[in-house]
Amino acid sequence: MRGVWREFVELWRVLVLVAFISGLLLSPNVAAAVKMADLATQGAYAEIQLQQVPPERYATEIAAALDAGDATLARSLAALAASRNIPVPPELTERIANLPAVDIGATFGAGWNCVVNGDFDSEAGFACVVATDLTGIGDVRDLVGEGGKFIAGQPVDYFTLGIASVGLGLTAATISSLGAVAPLRMGASFIKATHRVGKLPPRLTAQIATALQRGINRPALDEAITLATSMRLGDLGRPLSRLFNPRSVRLVSNLAEDFGTIGKAGGVRAMRLSVETAETAGDVRRLARVANTYGDGYVGVIKLVGRGALRLGQLFFTIVGWLVGALLWVWSMLTFTLNAITGTDRFFRRRARQRREVQLARRESFRSPSGAVHSNASASRSPRFVGAAEPRIEPQLIVATASTGR
Repeated sequence: MRGVWREFVELWRVLVLVAFISGLLLSPNVAAAVKMADLATQGAYAEIQLQQVPPERYATEIAAALDAGDATLARSLAALAASRNIPVPPELTERIANLPAVDIGATFGAGWNCVVNGDFDSEAGFACVVATDLTGIGDVRDLVGEGGKFIAGQPVDYFTLGIASVGLGLTAATISSLGAVAPLRMGASFIKATHRVGKLPPRLTAQIATALQRGINRPALDEAITLATSMRLGDLGRPLSRLFNPRSVRLVSNLAEDFGTIGKAGGVRAMRLSVETAETAGDVRRLARVANTYGDGYVGVIKLVGRGALRLGQLFFTIVGWLVGALLWVWSMLTFTLNAITGTDRFFRRRARQRREVQLARRESFRSPSGAVHSNASASRSPRFVGAAEPRIEPQLIVATASTGR
């Protein structure tokens, strides 16, 4: 039994040693792990991922963008590098400064693509889309078309119906506020145009359509279709405000606002990259916060970290490994300290027990048999028995002696 206990103690010591060494190797990253964990609780995944990007990659990506003629990406990466105090080679900075502000040929081509196909790839093409939407004709067409299908009991594109309803309200608000809600109108136009060409993420489309489908006010829809058919756009606000559930309208409005925020930071390129990156309305909301944080560098952020702006991905396991290593190190140190304290206490207790045993042995030596023999010998050499009783003479013996003498 004692041999099994010794083997267990030896195994325990090996485990503590391994934990100590593992924690010692991983502990230098504890501070970084704690900082990243704090950023993760705030949803700042993009910042966490950017901290892992080596500085030399900025110059590599800027050079690649310039070679490919992608001025938007090159400028965005340079702005991001400047915001993070990362130096960019002077030759790259000079090449960016020499880029033309506007490409006339690309602008004309984007405008033509918008007119013919309804698609867009640049600011000019998107300007065409927004200008078309501000007339309200497209939204009226969608409202009457999809609303008529709903009344007739035919399959309805609830996403298009909802965007058209919100868009008509935003058109009136944009005109009356002299452009104060233009970013929101821009976001709604982008959503509608992207959905029209089938480039919205399926999960996002289904999420919005399901929310809009849950509650449609039939009388309000009839009234809205009647007013839209007669082009009484100024009176559409009353039925449109009752057409959908307020929560559904808020979801669409928030989505349009988020895309408007992204577009304000990085233009059409930023919005298109966001559509490619996001899957749900929640993802778009997080990307809007990233765009609001990094501004002109947003396109560069998406280029460098991609979906890492929304998820930690593999970095999550790295952070967990650092924290686990720190816990192992702390546990091993506590175990080592506890064993040291216990061993020291055991050592002093053993020394005290040994001292007590020596003292007890000395006391017992005075009570040993050799001491008793020495006392008896001394007593025999004494002329009298020390402590011995005097011989007792019986009375009968005295009487018998006296009668014999007579």
